[in-house]
Amino acid sequence: MRNVSLRLALAQGAAGSIGGMYTPFFGAWLAWRGLTPDAIGALLAAGMLLRVVVAPLSGMVADARNDRRGAMLVLYAVVFLGYAALNGTRAPEAIFLAAVAANVAGGSATPLLESVSVRLSEVFDFDYGHVRVWASATFMAGNVVAGVCVSRFGLAALAPWLTISAALNLIAIWALPAPPANRARGDFALSFRATLGEARELLRSRIFVVFLAAASLDQGSHAFYYSLGGLHWRTLGYSGTLIGLLWPLGVLAEIGLMAVSLKVFRALGATRLLMLGAACCMLRWTILAFDPPLPVVVFAQFLHGGTFALAHLGAMYFVLRAVPPRLAATAQSLYAVASSGLALGLATLAVGPLYAAYGGRAYLLMSAMGLVSLGLGYVLRRSWHGGRLSQGAEEEVLATI
Repeated sequence: MRNVSLRLALAQGAAGSIGGMYTPFFGAWLAWRGLTPDAIGALLAAGMLLRVVVAPLSGMVADARNDRRGAMLVLYAVVFLGYAALNGTRAPEAIFLAAVAANVAGGSATPLLESVSVRLSEVFDFDYGHVRVWASATFMAGNVVAGVCVSRFGLAALAPWLTISAALNLIAIWALPAPPANRARGDFALSFRATLGEARELLRSRIFVVFLAAASLDQGSHAFYYSLGGLHWRTLGYSGTLIGLLWPLGVLAEIGLMAVSLKVFRALGATRLLMLGAACCMLRWTILAFDPPLPVVVFAQFLHGGTFALAHLGAMYFVLRAVPPRLAATAQSLYAVASSGLALGLATLAVGPLYAAYGGRAYLLMSAMGLVSLGLGYVLRRSWHGGRLSQGAEEEVLATI
């Protein structure tokens, strides 16, 4: 199938363009629209909690239908409608509903796109990182361009930006390989029950649960950095311009590793990647806990390539090799919920009081999470020998999603 890697790169890039504006400015936009801090917190928490249910359900439906593209089209249509509604509505209740719907749908679509990208990279023999790197690149570029737009046009630029980005996501997903028109779907209810049963079997696997815990603690250890890192730097006297320059350094390191991801995976393997990511967490967060001089902070920022990228690649390749293709979307959704939902959410709740009491030393909790992740990664390496976790007839390898 022609240009499948290019089409996946476009889909990943479109997904990154949403985060480029959303991450730095969405909270400020909600306050500009009149939502109180309590309402903003409730909105963001609602999106996170609902994803715990919706993302795995979306993954299981996609796997049961053997059609991840169709599921992503539905989810990104909800994202588009939710963000489009933000352009005209003023009532806080309507903003709440539209934003939560878009947040939940977008968070549920991302693991489906990841599962498709990593699986088709093996089918068509291209480097998954060469596709995934475009999500990071457009996110970083979006940060810069969004900042310019907000400076010139104010926060009113956010809703049109998100609407256009969501439309681009729909177009990019539509361009992905479609299932053959004559593919027999069978009884969906029967297929869904079978997928649900296999998902339960997966969660009963000690190896898969250890993987979820190791990978989630690594990603969850970014909680302080994502939520309060910029604020802490401001208290240390860093200017807004300096913070704006420091933040992309980590994404640059992430892009560099994604560009050679297949070589790195072949050299190290999935479990070593997870362990190295955890070790980088221990080093990075311990450095930042003691408010070092600026050159050392710059070094710690480049460690983002390890704390995020190495661990993420390890997780993607573990799922590719350990989970049957028929459960790829389900497994990716469970990983997304465990890492970006439960681990990151609970750690975010914990760091607020810790920061109030101990300041930057709260980073040491993140270091501890990295230490536990490293230990679990070692257990995973000793327990898993590279094979599938679920036995049974393997499905035909399809060049579609």
